[in-house]
Amino acid sequence: MGIVTENKVLTQEEIQTLKTIQEETQAIIMELGEIELITIQLEERKTGAKQFLQEITQKEKDFTQSIFEKYGKCSINPQTGEITPVS
Repeated sequence: MGIVTENKVLTQEEIQTLKTIQEETQAIIMELGEIELITIQLEERKTGAKQFLQEITQKEKDFTQSIFEKYGKCSINPQTGEITPVS
């Protein structure tokens, strides 16, 4: 004759605690996933902004060069367009 063993079962409170832990784990996994997605989107925006800055910087450089070629070294009032020669 074999030994009869009794199956052990968690209490309702322990089962509920386990379920809560599992739900909280899933929630944090989703939260971390969303954070990572937002991080990627921000990195893409930052890259785009850097490229735009480079374009603006190049436009400014080209414009300044063309103005100096046309008027010589000068200072320009951006509101009035007045040119003041610089020696």
